[in-house]
Amino acid sequence: MTNSIQTKYGIINGISTCDFYENGQIKEFALDTYNEISTEFGILAAQYNDSNLRKKFTKSLSFYKNGSLKSIALNEQTKIKTPAGIFPAELLVFYESGAIKRLFPLNGKITGYWSEEDEYELAPILFLNLSFGKIKTKVISIYFYETGEIKGITLWPKDQLKVLTPAGLVTVRIGITFYPDGSIKSMEPNIPVSVNTPIGKLEAFNSSAIGIHGDSNSLCFSSNGRLKSLMTSTDKVIVRDNTGKVISYEPSLKPNMFDLGKMELHPLNIEFFDNKVRFENIHEHEIENCSFQISQSSAILGVSGCGDCSSCNSCSPVSGKAFYKSN
Repeated sequence: MTNSIQTKYGIINGISTCDFYENGQIKEFALDTYNEISTEFGILAAQYNDSNLRKKFTKSLSFYKNGSLKSIALNEQTKIKTPAGIFPAELLVFYESGAIKRLFPLNGKITGYWSEEDEYELAPILFLNLSFGKIKTKVISIYFYETGEIKGITLWPKDQLKVLTPAGLVTVRIGITFYPDGSIKSMEPNIPVSVNTPIGKLEAFNSSAIGIHGDSNSLCFSSNGRLKSLMTSTDKVIVRDNTGKVISYEPSLKPNMFDLGKMELHPLNIEFFDNKVRFENIHEHEIENCSFQISQSSAILGVSGCGDCSSCNSCSPVSGKAFYKSN
C-alpha cells in the first residue's frame, strides 16, 4: 500500500494504516506525518503523533462513501468557530454536507496511567447560550443540527445542570437535547422528578441510564412544551378500562449481561400522544376510557445490593395514589 492517497482535500501523505469501503472508496486512515486539511472551519492539522501519554491511537481521518470528510482527530486542541460560538476541539465529526455534527473538546484515552479524573481536569469550561439562559460548564461533546444550532450537550459524569423546563426546575445529569428553535426536547434527571401527566403524577427517572452520550433521555417534551414521554424506575401503573379489564405496568428486572447473578432494573417507558398513553412502545390505551392508579413499584427490591428504597441513593419512593380519571 502506498503511503500517500489522493482525496477531495488534496494528497494526504504518511498513511500508516488504511481501511476502504467495499467499493474501494477510502473509509479511514491513520497518519504518521503532519498533514493539513482545508475545511470551511479553517486549516486543520490531523493527528499524526500519539506518543503523548493521553493521546489515543486512532484513525486520523475518516470519510463518507462520496469522499467527503466524516471526522478528523486533531493533532492539537484547536479553536473552532461555529454558529453557536467558538469552542476548543480535539475531535470533530461532520455531516456529509461539511457542517459540524459533533465537537469534542477533548479526545484522550483512559488507561491505568491516565484516568477519567485526569481528563476531566483538562476539560475547558465552555460558555453556552441556551434557551433557558447562558451557562458555563464542562462538556464531553456538543451535538449540532446541520443548520448550526445546538442539538444537544453531553455532560461529564460528575457534572450537573439546573435547568428550567416545562416540568419545572430540574437538575440534569448526562445530557440535554434541544429542538432547532432552542426549546428543550429531552433531558436526564439526576434524581426522580415528579411530573404531572395526563394519567396522574409520575416520577421520571432512569436508574440504568449510561452516560455515553446525552442524546436519548428519560424525560421528553414536544416542541410546544407538552410532555411527550418519560421513563420511570419507581412507579407502577394499573390501568382499568371501561369494560373493567385491569392491566398493570411497572419497571422490570433483567439479568446483568456481565454478571448473570445480578439483576438490573429496567425503567418503564411511557408515551403520551393523541389522547392516548402507550407503555413499552407497544400497549396503547385511550386515556378518556380508562382510570389509572399509580403506586410504588416493588421491582427495585429485586435489584442486587438494594434492600429497600430508603437505603437507595438513586431512587426515591413515591406514595400510593388513588385511581386517577382523566376527565
